[in-house]
Amino acid sequence: MPTLTKRQKQIYDYIKSYVEKNGLSPTFNEIKKHFKLSAASTVHQHIGALVEKEMLIKNNYNSRGIELNKKNRKDLIKIPLAGTIAAGQPIETFQTNETITVPKNLLSKSGEHFALKVKGDSMIDEGIFDDDTVIIRKQDTIENGETAVALINGNEVTLKKIYKEKNRIRLQPANPNLKPLFVKNVIIQGKVISAFRNIEKIEEEDTILKSDEKSKGLAAIEQKHYFNRNNFVLYHSDCVSMLNSMKENSVDMIFADPPYLLSNGGFSVHAGRRVSVDKGEWDKSNGLKKDFEFHLEWIQAARRVLKPHGTIWISGTYHSIYQCGFAVQVAKFHILNDIAWFKPNASPNLSCRYFTASHETLLWARKDKNAKHAFDYDLMKNGNWPEDQLKKPGFQMRSVWAMGTPKRIEKKFGKHPTQKPEDLLKRIILASTNKDDLVVDPFTGSSTTGIASHLLGRRFIGIDTEKKYLDLSIKRFEELERNLKNPSN
Repeated sequence: MPTLTKRQKQIYDYIKSYVEKNGLSPTFNEIKKHFKLSAASTVHQHIGALVEKEMLIKNNYNSRGIELNKKNRKDLIKIPLAGTIAAGQPIETFQTNETITVPKNLLSKSGEHFALKVKGDSMIDEGIFDDDTVIIRKQDTIENGETAVALINGNEVTLKKIYKEKNRIRLQPANPNLKPLFVKNVIIQGKVISAFRNIEKIEEEDTILKSDEKSKGLAAIEQKHYFNRNNFVLYHSDCVSMLNSMKENSVDMIFADPPYLLSNGGFSVHAGRRVSVDKGEWDKSNGLKKDFEFHLEWIQAARRVLKPHGTIWISGTYHSIYQCGFAVQVAKFHILNDIAWFKPNASPNLSCRYFTASHETLLWARKDKNAKHAFDYDLMKNGNWPEDQLKKPGFQMRSVWAMGTPKRIEKKFGKHPTQKPEDLLKRIILASTNKDDLVVDPFTGSSTTGIASHLLGRRFIGIDTEKKYLDLSIKRFEELERNLKNPSN
């Protein structure tokens, strides 16, 4: 069995016992209540660790989607825990006689390995945090830019990215707040192969955000962020767990573009070529009943965090929007509008057996029917909207919007299969929020919602289960920051 913390072992044993007794897994809330934990995010952290250690399998779109992993677990190996290494200023290591048991898939296919406990925060942008454990492959050479264990000054060891320059060697931290070290010589003792978190420490710290963020309402979240800069915050999580960890009545507006659950082996056309419509495991249907339960669960979680005057926008095609609309009413929202977003440049229908799908539906609903929600009527009527082929200046904005799909520049760093155009999100945000409001996107994807929010002076939280799209979001945000600082570029 992989190395488990005391709490991880307790949770795993509880899930195993629950499954044996009831024939299905407990929900996160049931686990939280059983162990008397203060936040669902703490359960999420432990379950995530058990999934990483291949003890559990998790379906992100099912509230009882935890399964025991029955895979053969003999593929484990013991390696030395050699001591402590600095991810900060160099320190001397101390040797121990301990060993740890890890899955073989955390190691290289060949070579000798050892583990080190990390002290310091100089490598946080590489996903290596204080008190993490890193696995090292013994070797005395590395490629430029690789993260390695470096011996300097004869007896000091540090963990850094190594760069060979003309007359020196640069030891580069992965933390924008820290400066690099420059030395003449280093001895490479090994290359970092993998790292894993100390979940017990996360629980002890309760992983709340800083007190200055608390005053703005962002500190209601008790889970570690994936990215956090200038009121643009990203979380790697399933949305239900994340929303359940947030403070009640803390969010002004939610924009959600949930999975359409239509990845079924079909095809469409893009740039004149036939392409598959399959987007990934996250977009596959689990059947009508389970799909509806998934939508109802996240919509109920969204309603809890909205302020009484808060509103929710949900985007979808006919594959999902009617389930979402019914779930919105079951969750006791009050629907304000359904908007038809007409796409003049939509993809053609290749089968020629039905009409070309050239629009998506946007539902707009408020949490409390009696509360006064935000709506900038004057701007919508009299504002300048050149991107909309149907909007006439000085006339009320109607519920059919004609806007194209995302521009090429919006996909500069990569594509998300259901990416929305910035013009669409700017209009939604301007219509239904005020400056400094908190906007949340529970299926953030490449974070067009966040980009538009930041441009318009709103605070943003984005949640997604796919790291590759969160990384894409970060690239888009960092370019936006550079452009805002240097508008002439």
